[in-house]
Amino acid sequence: MGWLKRLLGGTGGSAHTASSTSGSGGTPARPQPSPHSSGGLSQSEQAATADDRWYVPHDDKNRFTLDQNGMPPLHLVSYERGGEAVLRLCEDSTGLLVGPTDRRLFDLGIYSYNAVGEAHHAGACRSGDFSPGAGVRFVREPDNPYDPNAVAIVAHEPRARVAAYLSKGHAKRLARLLDNGAEIAVVAVRGTAPGRPCEQISVVGASPQVLAHLLSPRAAHLPPPVHLQ
Repeated sequence: MGWLKRLLGGTGGSAHTASSTSGSGGTPARPQPSPHSSGGLSQSEQAATADDRWYVPHDDKNRFTLDQNGMPPLHLVSYERGGEAVLRLCEDSTGLLVGPTDRRLFDLGIYSYNAVGEAHHAGACRSGDFSPGAGVRFVREPDNPYDPNAVAIVAHEPRARVAAYLSKGHAKRLARLLDNGAEIAVVAVRGTAPGRPCEQISVVGASPQVLAHLLSPRAAHLPPPVHLQ
């Protein structure tokens, strides 16, 4: 796990696989947009424009292709926005970032979600480790009275309480996979360490093999992530 510690600048729980049972360092500074192309935009608008340029376009549904070993052309990299350190998926061939809600990820076997309901589970959010790279779990709740497809997010500790949920639309798709026995390992890509308030949890899940690939260091010959260029 030494490479993961170097990547994240800290420690975190190992990735955990989803359960089908019911249950409760700093990062590099962001480069500034060129003043020659600001077009009179405010500093925040310039930054937002730069962010747009850093992400892969959404108009090519066949952009991502699995390699001969079934691995996606992506890796998770450290990224900072607004002073908050997170992990972002990064395209190998270009260094462009991939948004956490990019719909093409699901077809690659990558399950990337922004959670909902953290405000209703503040205690569990604060006590659990949801720092970027920490292992967390998906837990199915088929007896949930509000949604029979409910998928909860919990910290890696065996008796951890529910900290958040997937939205109903996302849960419906993922629940089918979990109910059919899919083994999905999950890490937090946005959140906080234990003892700190956590207003937003974001996660990435995949098969253990694919998640290990996503967390592994990018090859030295690849272009650097665009926000570090």
